[in-house]
Amino acid sequence: MLSNAVGIIEITFHFIYLKNPVKIVMPEVDFLLDFFVLADGGKVIFSHCSLLQCDETLIGAYFHAINSIYRICFKRDMQKVSLNEYRLHFKKLEPFFFIGISTIHVKTKTANENFEILSNLFYDRYHNKLTKNWESDVALFQNFNSEVDKRVKEIELSK
Repeated sequence: MLSNAVGIIEITFHFIYLKNPVKIVMPEVDFLLDFFVLADGGKVIFSHCSLLQCDETLIGAYFHAINSIYRICFKRDMQKVSLNEYRLHFKKLEPFFFIGISTIHVKTKTANENFEILSNLFYDRYHNKLTKNWESDVALFQNFNSEVDKRVKEIELSK
């Protein structure tokens, strides 16, 4: 009975403070909403986004800083974090740091598989192409969008 009362209070709170409450309905997506690849220092060298629409420099710097703090505290890189309606996936394969974002409505196993496939595919394709004198030319990675689109189509066809 107490839990129902708490629920009513929460609903009332939202109704009072939000003049026009908005319910966000996420489409059923069996894929990652966003996929980022960072180089050393947090520079975003590849992104495929549908959720985060902000400056990639800020995104890269933020995730690089958070992972750096995590590594100092726990002596390893972050792997997975759930925040509200989203699950963030992280993977470090030198020289890249991969970040994927999925909704919590996608099965964890499915989201992990898609994230691992893209991370490994990117790594296999590009890790040997970065030379020590690489001058941050991200045009090298633009063709990877077709790989992401191809993976999305494969998932849609398998439904």
